[in-house]
Amino acid sequence: MTATVSSREQSQVSAPGATRIAGRVAQFLLGIPLGLFQLAAVLVFTFNGTVVTPKDWAVAAWGAVMSAACAVLALRVYRSARARHVAFVLLGVQLLFSVVKLVVYHESASFVFGAITAVALAALILYHRAARTD
Repeated sequence: MTATVSSREQSQVSAPGATRIAGRVAQFLLGIPLGLFQLAAVLVFTFNGTVVTPKDWAVAAWGAVMSAACAVLALRVYRSARARHVAFVLLGVQLLFSVVKLVVYHESASFVFGAITAVALAALILYHRAARTD
């Protein structure tokens, strides 16, 4: 007797421990440092008087929307292949945001967020590949 597997169950990983850990690392990095922590930083810097020009407001809005999306997406990325696809795009946008913050605003914190984004991307790639092969 063969069992049928739903598409939802297929997107979940029944892989070795290291792969599951990679999925949880990606989920954590998306949710905490790239999500909630970055959202708090954007809000603090936006409302303490450093955002003045329309360009500054555009970058602040970009940061707020992007970090909120990371926090929400982190809740689904472990179990959903579709959420992982969205996360890949979002991590690319995160890297672009880090480049803008470095080049335009000369913020050294962009190196830290760039590194966190790179680690999250690597963990997500590892996890996603394992999920596809199961």
